[in-house]
Amino acid sequence: MGMFRAAGVGLAGWIAISGFLVAQDLDVQAVLEANRDKSIGAYRVEEKIVIDGQLDENSWEMAVPAGDFIQSEPEFGKPATELTEVRLLYDDENLYVGAFCFDSEGRKGVLVNDIRRDFNTRDSDVFEIVLDTFDDDRNGFVFGTNPEGARFDGQFGSEGGSFNRDWDAIWYTRARITERGWQLEMAIPFKTLRFQKAEAQVWGVNFLRRIRRKNEDSFWSPIPRAFRITRVSLAGSLTGIQGVRQGRNLYVKPYLVAPITRFEEDDVDFRPEAGLDVKYGLNSQLTLDLTINTDFSQVEADEERINLTRFSLFFPEKREFFLENSSIFEFGPGRRGGGGGGRGPDLVPFFSRRIGISDGELVPILGGARLTGRIGNYTLGLLTMQADETGEVPSTNFTVLRVRRDIFRRSDVGALFVNKRDADGYQNRTIGFDTNFKFFEYLDVFGAVLQTDTPGVDQGESAVQAQVEWDDDVFRIRAGYLTIDDEFNPEVGFVRRVGIKKTTGSFEWSPRPGERIPSIRSLGPSIRADYITNQEGELETRQLDGGFEVEFQDSGFLRFSQEYNFERLDEPFEVRDDQFIAPGDYRFNEFSAFYSSDRSRLFSGNLRFSTGGFYDGDRDSYRVGMQLQPSYRFNAGMTWSHDKIDLPSGDFSTDLVTSRVAYSFNTKMFLNALIQYNSASGEITSNVRYNFNYKPLSDFFLVYNERRSSSGEVLDRALIAKLTYVFSF
Repeated sequence: MGMFRAAGVGLAGWIAISGFLVAQDLDVQAVLEANRDKSIGAYRVEEKIVIDGQLDENSWEMAVPAGDFIQSEPEFGKPATELTEVRLLYDDENLYVGAFCFDSEGRKGVLVNDIRRDFNTRDSDVFEIVLDTFDDDRNGFVFGTNPEGARFDGQFGSEGGSFNRDWDAIWYTRARITERGWQLEMAIPFKTLRFQKAEAQVWGVNFLRRIRRKNEDSFWSPIPRAFRITRVSLAGSLTGIQGVRQGRNLYVKPYLVAPITRFEEDDVDFRPEAGLDVKYGLNSQLTLDLTINTDFSQVEADEERINLTRFSLFFPEKREFFLENSSIFEFGPGRRGGGGGGRGPDLVPFFSRRIGISDGELVPILGGARLTGRIGNYTLGLLTMQADETGEVPSTNFTVLRVRRDIFRRSDVGALFVNKRDADGYQNRTIGFDTNFKFFEYLDVFGAVLQTDTPGVDQGESAVQAQVEWDDDVFRIRAGYLTIDDEFNPEVGFVRRVGIKKTTGSFEWSPRPGERIPSIRSLGPSIRADYITNQEGELETRQLDGGFEVEFQDSGFLRFSQEYNFERLDEPFEVRDDQFIAPGDYRFNEFSAFYSSDRSRLFSGNLRFSTGGFYDGDRDSYRVGMQLQPSYRFNAGMTWSHDKIDLPSGDFSTDLVTSRVAYSFNTKMFLNALIQYNSASGEITSNVRYNFNYKPLSDFFLVYNERRSSSGEVLDRALIAKLTYVFSF
């Protein structure tokens, strides 16, 4: 209890807070019931709507506004502290969104820190609209902007259980800051969306207003704190849209790339390339994508990491073709980020980075096709890609089939098939079935069964996964089980370790002290446990992590934790080149503290410190991050991570420095630089990208990549120019 009293709350205070929280939870249902069946109508217009952020056309006055926004944060159920009015119009081509975001402090109250495409919506004033165009309470689209007219968009499924923020669509927005706050206009073409072929449309709709200086979120149709705007089962209804069609929905996107590469031996290589992407809407619900001679030269480099574990690191996909509609192919508890315990995923049966990348080197992709969308109650994803031969790797085909069937109100069952076959006849397959059941408002139950088929392996190729989650405004509880056979081998997937049985559980309690501690939004304890054995039941890893977390009203965050570890090594562990930790049983503990400040400020930062054991030695770790953003056009940040490890076999230290600089000329032209130093590889890498989005989905890129040794010697460098242009029909 000493820690609680140190925070200014005694036992009696915690009892009072608990009683307040119970009453508050009852109020959640009352608020939702009082606002059930909210509806807004869209008004058909004949006059031309100019997207300039002015809302000065007469038609805007004809539309009935949506108002009465209700807080989600910081005080759920209370009216928003500032007035927001939203109006909807439409014609044969577009849905128009107009909003007045009034602010009692006028211009001074408006906060913008970023105008890049898909900007970080947590650090600015924001307006977002969600559209559940099939009105199925599961899937939809999100469009957002800030007071400088930056664009954010995304696709989601399972009410946000899978979210693809890398989906980029053709749509338009402008915003203006005024003496009364800020206002915006959007035009969302109907051909950008997917919806039922019907004369009269009824869609789910909701709106979010974020007032960053207050760290306040409010929704038109209220959503509890545990959920995001993607909780479309709690959305209102959009009516009034009649007689609209999606049109042909055909996009042809050729590209031309001109790379100049210089290698360590001073050899210069210049190989211009051309390729083509095609997108065609087969009907109102299915989309076919074709790609020929696919190129990813404009993709940002991966962030460097130093691996001090026994297992492979997981790097996220960044290539545009694989990111679009990627949520359809997600499988099992991993769709919610589950299964990895916050330490990265344990199992991903389909991992698109296995296509076109081999041992860290790029493999040319000759072409491919993807079919995605819905057929009635089914969600369908079909992907096939052909990679070229390179070195000793033969030309290889990758095929993925994903099907999900909606059942009950918000649940689904599904199947996955993954096939890899090369020109020499070698073949590897993965087949799986998963379930996703949602009960009540807060309880989710997931399950998955997987089987691989590898030549020469007769048994031991299965994996089974199950997870239960309870996630409400105060409690977050998870329990999971995973078993992976010794010979389980999804070659187009990711597996951290095989031959294990893993049981995991976690508990977080985040009560809100309210006026007792006005500077704190929530605080409370958390605990997590992982227990991993081999298939014979012998303990291999045990981790117990207990912590105490504080979230401040300005979005700052503080956490203290103590971790207790057990590791059994059956063979030597090469912790770095030519240095090994001997087989045996190891018990070691680690204490850590982490603090992150308000990222919306001119200067912000984070600091993490940990100290404790590391197998048969000791480790001290430091991570310092700093960010400077004097305006929404410019921001710069740097992170330094340092590990000092003392072992009987020898002491060593590692350093990793990651620096980013970004400048936005406007909402269509950007310059970004990523410069990294990795002491483990002894290299400095640079990735500088200029991007001019001269029309929607059409870009010019100029990219400079460089790799140097720590002594300054250039290992290789490349200058790449790439031009894309979209023809829309």
